[in-house]
Amino acid sequence: MNISVARASSFCEEFSDYVLYDENFESVLLNVHEEYFSTVFRELRKLGYILVFKTRLSTTNSLTCTFIRE
Repeated sequence: MNISVARASSFCEEFSDYVLYDENFESVLLNVHEEYFSTVFRELRKLGYILVFKTRLSTTNSLTCTFIRE
């Protein structure tokens, strides 16, 4: 596994039970509770990832997000 994807995936697993990653495109998709989003966003940004998609699920107060490495 690519080291940047491994680091991002491992970090995201601390905040979400649902993390998908794509090694070829160095992307991470996760579902995270709203209160943790800012922490996840900030830390993934430090690892060189940018947010390319975000949608809110009002029934669970969570966000589904896709991050891609710059």
